[in-house]
Amino acid sequence: MKPTITRQELAETVARMEARLGGDENTEVQALLAHYRQLLPRFNQDLADPRDAALAASAALMLVQSVAQAKK
Repeated sequence: MKPTITRQELAETVARMEARLGGDENTEVQALLAHYRQLLPRFNQDLADPRDAALAASAALMLVQSVAQAKK
């Protein structure tokens, strides 16, 4: 089954999410983003397919985004 979203689209989505969440002033959100940034090398190391690493990153960012929305 062919992926419906390309790696490029995933990378762009991750970049948008990182930028949006990076601008959040909540300290808890920023702390979670710091943990996310520490995990990024692990995603790339443990997941051979760059698409899988991007999906893992987007899932982690969705969790951070959920916390950000709950804090508003």
